[in-house]
Amino acid sequence: MYDLAAIRIITDTKMNCYAILGLIHSLWQPVPGRFKDYIAIPKSNLYQSLHTTVVGSKGEHVEFQLRTEEMHRVAEQGIAAHWKYKEHGQVDDKDGKVFSWLRQFVESHQDLTDNRQFMDSVKLDLFHDVVYVFTPKGMVKEMPLGSTPVDFAYAIHTEIGDHCVGAKVNGKIVPLKHQLASGDTVEILTASTQVPHKDWLKFVRTPRAKAKIKHWLKVEEQKRSVEIGRRLLEREFRRHDMPPAQLFKSDRLLQVARESGFETTDEMAAAVGHGRLSTLQVINRLNPPPPAGERAPVTQESPAMRPSIGKAEERGVKVKGGRDLLMQLSRCCSPVPGDRIMGYITRGRGLTIHSVGCPNLEALDYDKERLVEVEWDTTAPSTHPVKVSVLAVDKTGVLANVSSSISECKANISRAEITTRDDRKALLDFVVEVTDTEHLDRLLKAIERVDGVITARRIRAWQER
Repeated sequence: MYDLAAIRIITDTKMNCYAILGLIHSLWQPVPGRFKDYIAIPKSNLYQSLHTTVVGSKGEHVEFQLRTEEMHRVAEQGIAAHWKYKEHGQVDDKDGKVFSWLRQFVESHQDLTDNRQFMDSVKLDLFHDVVYVFTPKGMVKEMPLGSTPVDFAYAIHTEIGDHCVGAKVNGKIVPLKHQLASGDTVEILTASTQVPHKDWLKFVRTPRAKAKIKHWLKVEEQKRSVEIGRRLLEREFRRHDMPPAQLFKSDRLLQVARESGFETTDEMAAAVGHGRLSTLQVINRLNPPPPAGERAPVTQESPAMRPSIGKAEERGVKVKGGRDLLMQLSRCCSPVPGDRIMGYITRGRGLTIHSVGCPNLEALDYDKERLVEVEWDTTAPSTHPVKVSVLAVDKTGVLANVSSSISECKANISRAEITTRDDRKALLDFVVEVTDTEHLDRLLKAIERVDGVITARRIRAWQER
C-alpha cells in the first residue's frame, strides 16, 4: 500500500501545483508508475489533482496530493459546490462545462428502460478504472478499462458508432474488439452502409455504447416486425377476397387495431409480425360472427397458424396467457422439466424455449418485449434428449457397465460416441432421453457409481470440456 502516509498540499494557482511537484521530486525519489496528472487530464467527474508517491529517508512510501482551493472544493463537495459559489445563481460558459458530464451521463442512459441495467451502468460509470485515448486531432477521451474502438466511436457521436466499420490505433488497423490502452490515438473508419450488429454487445464496455446498440436493434426489429406483419395480413386479406391496399388506408382497420389495444395499424402489424397476434384474430374482428340462428361461415386459419395447433402440449410446455402456439425447445441449452425456462418469440419459427441463464437468451435481452413467461406442463409426461459426458478409465467392461446403469434408470440411449485419450482415459458421450432433472440426477449418480468412472455430467451446447 502506497498511501499509508499521505500529505495533501493546497495552494493558490495551478502553476504552483507543478512548481511544488518539482520541488518534491528534487528532494525525494519518486516511485515509478505512481505519478498521475489529473489537472491536465481531469477525471470524468471533474476531479483535479496531482498525485505522486515518493520514497522517504527511511524507505517509507509517502503519497502527495497537490491541488488548488477550487479543485479541493470539487473533490470534497462535488461539482455542485461550484453553483454555491456563484453570485445570483449565474453560471457562465466556462462553468457550464462543469455540468456537461452530468448531462452526458443522463443522455447515455435515456435508452435504458430496465432499472437493474440502469443501476449496473451507474456503478460502472462511478467505480471504474480508466484509460485515456486521443482523437487524431489530439482531443482526450476518458474511457473505462477494456473499452474498444466501438466504445470510442459512440463516445464521439452516435452516428459514428452506428456506421463504424473499423479503426486505426496508432496508425495500424485493429479489430473492433481490440482493447484500448492509455495513450492510444484512435481513428474511426466509417461507411454509410454499415449498421450496428448484435455481436458488438459481446465486447463493448461502456453503458452508452450498449444502450445505443440495443436501441438501434430494437428499432430495426420493430421495423421488420411491421413489414412481416403487413405481408401476413395482406396475404390473409387476399385469401378472404378483401382489398389489402384499401383496408390499410381505411378507418375500419384502424378501429380494429384500437379494439385490439393498439394505437395504429402499424403497431397491430408489428404484433402480428412478433407472433403476439394472429391474422385470424384480425379477420374475425373485421368479419364479426353473424347473429344467433344464422349459420356462421367457415373461416380457415392462415397457413402460418395451422402448424401451431397442439405443439405446446407435445412439448410439455404451458404459455402464460396464450395457447395453440408453435414452439420448439432450443438446441443450444436443451432444457428439460425442472429447469427454469423462458420463451422467445422468433420470426417464422414460433416460440423458442430456452433455459434461464442460457447465453443465447441473455444476448437477446435488447428486445425484452419478445420474451414470454412459460412453465412446464407436468400433466403431459414426455421425454427430452440430454447430452451426458462421462470421463472414465480406459479398461475393458466400462462401456458395458455404464450402458447397463443407464438402462437400469429407465433411460433410453439415442446416440453414443467413445473417444480414447493418450492418458489411458476415455470420454463416453451419450444422448439419453430423460423425463426431468430429477431423473437426470439419478442417472448421473448411477453412472458415477460404476467402477472406473471418474466423472459424469450434463453438457450444454455452449459449455466446453
